[in-house]
Amino acid sequence: MRGTLASRAVRAVRGTAVRGTAVRVAMAVLAVASAGLLAAWPAGTAVAAPASAPSGAAMATRPAPAPERFHLTTDNSNSDRQQVQATGPFTQDGYAVAGIFSSSHSVSRLVFRRGTVRLVTSMTSFLLPPPNTRTCKFTEQFSGSYVIRGGFGRYPHASGTGRYVSRIFGQVWKRHDGICGYAVVSFWQSTRTVGSLHL
Repeated sequence: MRGTLASRAVRAVRGTAVRGTAVRVAMAVLAVASAGLLAAWPAGTAVAAPASAPSGAAMATRPAPAPERFHLTTDNSNSDRQQVQATGPFTQDGYAVAGIFSSSHSVSRLVFRRGTVRLVTSMTSFLLPPPNTRTCKFTEQFSGSYVIRGGFGRYPHASGTGRYVSRIFGQVWKRHDGICGYAVVSFWQSTRTVGSLHL
């Protein structure tokens, strides 16, 4: 079945394409903070730390690693491919290919110049309000978590975790009787992720 990851997810959640090929989703991104690990020694007899181990103060002042962000966009509700822009420790443009959605999970491929990263998403919440009855415009979203599990080319050991949010803005055709129909006349999906990435 063709269609964006978002539209596939909504069809799976609702059990049917309530709005035909126009069923869409949006996923909004929740910020993920990375906490530093502080070294602690038990109370009692003093124990000398190995010379190579950084002190608790040194670890506390060490800056947290910069988050990795992916931004996926598309204006085609029936396309399997979206544009993707990676920014952070890894910065590069590419495209995403949506995978099969099943049981709130999906495996997609983020394709870059030197290889591919496997992105496994898990949907945890969604909002699917009906279109505005006057304008037939709609805004939908769903969000969840993701993990990066390997890849191909230069990124066979890629890993990472984070959160994602996708928002979809669109409009469906308004029938002559004033009721919103099924055909999509405008569509824009923006998905943002934030988390960690290790290549």
